[in-house]
Amino acid sequence: MNIKYPNGYTLIELLVAMTVIITVGLIVVAILVSSLRGTNKAASIENVRVNGNYAILQISRMIEFAQGFEGVSANGADPYTITCPQASPTPIYTHIKIRSFDGGQTIFSCDLPGSKIASNGASLININDVTLTSCNFTCSRTNISQPPIIGINFALNQKSSSSFFEKQASIPFSTSVVIRNLNK
Repeated sequence: MNIKYPNGYTLIELLVAMTVIITVGLIVVAILVSSLRGTNKAASIENVRVNGNYAILQISRMIEFAQGFEGVSANGADPYTITCPQASPTPIYTHIKIRSFDGGQTIFSCDLPGSKIASNGASLININDVTLTSCNFTCSRTNISQPPIIGINFALNQKSSSSFFEKQASIPFSTSVVIRNLNK
């Protein structure tokens, strides 16, 4: 007697189909994870860039359009010096003082223990999101009759408790500004 079984799949066909489906699934998951990691990295970089651009723009505009330059200091406690050197190497300072057009003084400071760059004590960066890793000002002149050239240099890192690469970002910021209204 010949018994005929209904057509079906063999065990090997089922294993091959499962292998193909699992492989495709793993590829899709890998693409999604990679995309999310790229998005997180871009968001971290953008956060650092926005904070740094805001700080450097505020400082450079206020210095450029200040009514007067009242000096630089290495620690904020020393007397501020208004004589910027003409020769190299250019000294590095952590504080700069200007006089604004409303008559008030503005002091920009690099507060590395507190990890902020500040204007009269108010942080110019979001200290909950980014950390200041380096900061300094320079003051130089091409000749004695020219106004000082103020260099602004700092670096920011994304603040993150995660050790994942995509959650970390570090960007240096640097510019120089010539004071337009030198003690007028």
